[in-house]
Amino acid sequence: MKRNCIIIFILLLLATHRTIAQYDAQLSNYWAIPAYYNPGYAGKSGKLEATLLNRQQWIGFENAPKTMLIAGDMPFKFFDRTFGLGMLMISESLGLFSHSNMSLQAAFKKKLWKGDLSIGLQVGMINESFDGAKVRKIEGDDYHAAEDDGIPTIEATGTTIDFGAGLYYSGKRWYVGFSVTHLLEPEMKMTEKNFMDLPRGYYLMGGYNIQLNNPLLELQPSFFVKSTIQMTQFDVSARLIYNNLLWGGLGWRLDDAAIVMIGGQYKNIQAGYAYDFPVSAIRKGSTGSHEIFLKYITELDLGKGKKNKHKSVRIL
Repeated sequence: MKRNCIIIFILLLLATHRTIAQYDAQLSNYWAIPAYYNPGYAGKSGKLEATLLNRQQWIGFENAPKTMLIAGDMPFKFFDRTFGLGMLMISESLGLFSHSNMSLQAAFKKKLWKGDLSIGLQVGMINESFDGAKVRKIEGDDYHAAEDDGIPTIEATGTTIDFGAGLYYSGKRWYVGFSVTHLLEPEMKMTEKNFMDLPRGYYLMGGYNIQLNNPLLELQPSFFVKSTIQMTQFDVSARLIYNNLLWGGLGWRLDDAAIVMIGGQYKNIQAGYAYDFPVSAIRKGSTGSHEIFLKYITELDLGKGKKNKHKSVRIL
């Protein structure tokens, strides 16, 4: 039965010759790796950051979504201006679909009013595949013909160049970002008769750091809105930080899941875990989703404040 649920989902996706669906991965720890959705974040922290994230979604379903993500970003100076540079590598599978994406990011940074504005661009290459050889018709399904041109029966693959852009603005204790992925809505030719269109993804995120009366405690609420215009999803979460070492938090994804988060940081290493408990009909077949990330953070010497200290020797 669980296998049939996944196959039904794939068949619905491929019911027409041209497939359109939300494409970007769903992350509960979005606050920990904002560069995945917004290239404007690249270099924002002023440090070198490298992150590894793994998500196992909808445990209990065979062939459920799995995501592996590697990201890195850092600032750099060029002609006395500060820029950001980032890199993303994504590997994901869902049912008979699998795709990989490698992208580069660059961000221009500028002081604006009392905060910092960052404008980022992203370019990458996406590879998509569909294992049509494993498609089987479900017994009692009278909707799909035995030979349906909309359902490949061979290995179908496609490749495309992809672009994204984003704005990221931060103040002393808050931030807000807006970005667009798949900017040109690229089309991938999978077979002679099958195409996949990548719809634009629109993302709005923001957060605030609230220092509590206890100097060791800080509350960090945040929100995240994801939309393709046809469909929109809303996340809200809050984490309580203890002494910049440990945290715990809760989140809510509207009509989808309740989220529990824990994590901590020691020296240059940060790690976190999130568990999604489904609140939609998916809970009938799934015990939830697991997501874990590991981040390395280190300071960079960009030559700030360095001056020529050579002494002048005067000969009388």
